[in-house]
Amino acid sequence: MPDSSGPLIGGLADGGQEQSQQLIQAAIDAALHSLPEGESTGVCTVCGEAIEAGRLELIPGASDCADCAQKASRPLPLSNSN
Repeated sequence: MPDSSGPLIGGLADGGQEQSQQLIQAAIDAALHSLPEGESTGVCTVCGEAIEAGRLELIPGASDCADCAQKASRPLPLSNSN
């Protein structure tokens, strides 16, 4: 008796791959939209210091220096109230 599940399984695999590609594209689009646009003033909006040239080359619209950007992305430590 021939196996009739072949096309069904193949269709499910194709659908899963298409869904994965859509999820990957959505993640890429979200990352691109999170990047700053335009030109930077070259001055950090947090500390007022100059933004590193290398950072501006990688992220032309950067508004924060590397130190301030890293501090902003780091979770705050839990305080010990004992």
